[in-house]
Amino acid sequence: MMSNVCHTQRRLIKQKPSLLACAVMLACGASSVPALADADVQGRITDNRSNLLTGAEVSIPELKLRRTTSADGRFQFNQLPSGTYTLLVNYLGAMPETRVLTVADTTQQLGDIKLLSASDSVEHIEVVGQSGAVSKALNRQRNAGGIVTVASTDEMGQFPDSNVSEALQRLAGLSVERDQGEGRFVRVRGLAPDYNAVTYNGTQLAAPEAGRRAVALDVIPSDLLESVEVSKTLTPDMAAGSLGGTVEIKSLSAFDRSDDFYSVTAEAGYNEQQSKTSPKLSGVFSKILDAGGETDSLGVAIAASYAERKFGSENVETGGSWDFDDGLEEFELRDYSITRERLGLALNMDYRPGSHNEYYLRSLYSRFSDNEQRQALVAELSEPQFAGASGEAALIRSLKQREETQSISAIVLGTKQTHGNWHWQLEAGASKADEDTPFNIASADFEQEFDDGVGFTGEQIIRLNAPAEAYLTEGYALKEVEMGDTYTKETERNIKFDLSREIIQSSGSMTLKAGAKFSQREKEAAEDVWLFEDFEDAGISALSMSDYSNTTVDYGLGTMGGAIDSGSIYRLVSTLSREDYVDEVESRINDYQVDEDISAGYLMAQWERDNWQLISGVRYEHEQRDAAGTRYDDINEVFSENRQKSSKGYWLPAVVGRYDLSENSIVRAAFSTGLVRPNFEQLAPAFILEEDDDELEASFGNPALKALTTNNVDLGIEHYADKLGVLSAMLFYKQIDNFIYEADLAGRGDYADFAKAETYVNGGKADLYGLELNAIHKVSGFGNWLDNLLLSANLTLTDSAADIEWFDDGSIFSREVALPSQSDKTANLSLGYETDTISLRLAANYKSKYLAEVGDVTDAAYDVYSDDHLQLDFTAKWTFQRGMQLYFNVVNLNDEPYYAYTGSKAYNFQYEQYGRTFVLGVQITNW
Repeated sequence: MMSNVCHTQRRLIKQKPSLLACAVMLACGASSVPALADADVQGRITDNRSNLLTGAEVSIPELKLRRTTSADGRFQFNQLPSGTYTLLVNYLGAMPETRVLTVADTTQQLGDIKLLSASDSVEHIEVVGQSGAVSKALNRQRNAGGIVTVASTDEMGQFPDSNVSEALQRLAGLSVERDQGEGRFVRVRGLAPDYNAVTYNGTQLAAPEAGRRAVALDVIPSDLLESVEVSKTLTPDMAAGSLGGTVEIKSLSAFDRSDDFYSVTAEAGYNEQQSKTSPKLSGVFSKILDAGGETDSLGVAIAASYAERKFGSENVETGGSWDFDDGLEEFELRDYSITRERLGLALNMDYRPGSHNEYYLRSLYSRFSDNEQRQALVAELSEPQFAGASGEAALIRSLKQREETQSISAIVLGTKQTHGNWHWQLEAGASKADEDTPFNIASADFEQEFDDGVGFTGEQIIRLNAPAEAYLTEGYALKEVEMGDTYTKETERNIKFDLSREIIQSSGSMTLKAGAKFSQREKEAAEDVWLFEDFEDAGISALSMSDYSNTTVDYGLGTMGGAIDSGSIYRLVSTLSREDYVDEVESRINDYQVDEDISAGYLMAQWERDNWQLISGVRYEHEQRDAAGTRYDDINEVFSENRQKSSKGYWLPAVVGRYDLSENSIVRAAFSTGLVRPNFEQLAPAFILEEDDDELEASFGNPALKALTTNNVDLGIEHYADKLGVLSAMLFYKQIDNFIYEADLAGRGDYADFAKAETYVNGGKADLYGLELNAIHKVSGFGNWLDNLLLSANLTLTDSAADIEWFDDGSIFSREVALPSQSDKTANLSLGYETDTISLRLAANYKSKYLAEVGDVTDAAYDVYSDDHLQLDFTAKWTFQRGMQLYFNVVNLNDEPYYAYTGSKAYNFQYEQYGRTFVLGVQITNW
């Protein structure tokens, strides 16, 4: 029968050659090798309490075959030659298990293989708590073909992290970018979030923010997930889209538990800045049912999470308004009051009518609502001045109020089938994300002029010096109100097919794999802007700030005075006709649509023999892009459509290898290639042409930008302790081509007669290299309280260099900068103490300063840096009854602020403090 199938496939290949067809030919040729296979062997690895063990290594040394158990603890060997063999099971923290295996003509169901603890002090393996979480993650990391870092849902629960982004900051080589003190975007090995991909069970997640591809992971509650796996090396079967790494979010399945499961968590939080209570409630339920005449064949898992967090921050910033010779030109005091709501839902179903067939549905919905009110006092100094001086200035009281809602949804439907040594998977996925900020106050400004007496003191924390009238509402007059309405939507749809065949040989095994994928991505952005001014002409007589203020700003970094009431501003603009105040240019120039179609195929081979494992292959991706935006000629006051199309293909080879020096020591090496497509903001074909003092000026996006591509080299060694622990060191190097930066093209090419022509351009090469060090140790052997300690530390050292250019007086100049968001040092240190009833953990997260943005391409003194950041977090848990825990968390224990500066630390760019957050909660689980 196989020969007939292959004959038909060869006939199809003659009609239309393809990458996938070539792989099928290769596999068919391999099938002509004399058949040795006789039967399948299946089983499941558990502890002696029937808890499923993920990442256990199951091997048959005589055949040089190896399997790693999935989240459901299962393993399967297909079509083994008849004979008697040794089945060996290894799992960190457990005693090795050996069994004699006799293969005959029928499938062998080995059932549950129960492992015993490697510790002398306990009989069972720790699968919950700190040790259990670390054990799960390390076992999956050890047995991976490439270089991966794993955070299981149990490990995420050991820290006071409310979302996926904050959970990942604990892992080696990873750090986060924060918004209002909360982790938001993930950086991998020093590369900015836009250089990393985020997938949900293999489907690329759409990004809700306008202009970006990066997914803000604070949208997704960590309660909804089974694990998060970060792949730092790319293999050909992985979709392109990352330079630093791919963050794979894996959802929970009912088959990941040995029985029906539920967990309920309720907590209340308190933030020092707001002095308000923040509730959270989450739950997980899974059940395995009989279906289709099969026992335990249908699994249903449901998860839900709701959280409301009330918090705030206090800020003072200059925005880089420094003249280093004469002083500061402008600064701003800000007070934020924020309410964030997170709602997360997940429904996952698995149908397994037999050991060779699987059908699955994965779904996710997450909504993030951010209600933010910002009171500000802006000081516009007539002349630049240094601290301690005073002079003439305009003071502006400003209000921003908006409710922004982001949502991400994803659905994946697929099947996995096994026929002998043939495996195939067909999967369709879709993801949608949007960001909606309906009619909101972008700024409501009241202004007052002072002839003298306005200045400032301080460096990092700048404090306003002004007459007493500056803090009263009566002297401020309404200047203008800007309102906005924005909406962004992104959709991603894909379908993929993977086919593989394992060939068992006396010297080892070879797995040939091929696949194809087609995806469509669409990004739309729309914005409307209204500028309300000249209120007297509209018959508005209430122009004093006192008419719009009824409270005082509670500002901890100084005095701000009365607060602007947002309700009064909304009532004001509601009396005016919106059509009369439309800012047509701003409303149309920020609208765009970008469509991308990507077709991909790959060939890959995985070879295992003795202590060697080698993965090699190539991926090809072809993209077609259609970008549409608006061009505005301010000189002639004319709008026109600006549309551009492009088409490009990329070859992405990779070789990934590992060698087991011993049972516990592994050497890893890899060469891989990757690419990241430009941001939508950079690609958007918006174009503004203006004339200022008879000089032409332009600013525009660049749809002709090339994708960033990278060559990656990794080399490292890992040593795992028998009981629990790891020591590892990983060297990595990345050479990045077509680095993108903002530049002024005035004086060159089509812009030779322009005074300014700002856009995005591709640079040359950028280099990134570094070293990851990771150590985890479960203390044992003392026979006292010390055996309850768990130590964890990691350190990533990184350096980078990229050249940026500019044109001046007919000559090209350049200078070297670090890659944005790249910290030289990223580190984590945690100390855990755990007994059967008490669990304590103190964690420190550190990242050194990094380049936040290039302030002036021509002058390094205006580059903006985010300062060093060290944050301490603490969590305590008390198990007062089996399956019932009371916990207490302190986030930002040391009250670490955020500080950014221009050039050197003496020149404030932004200072912001968030206070501590305290959380008290209870969790009930049917372990």
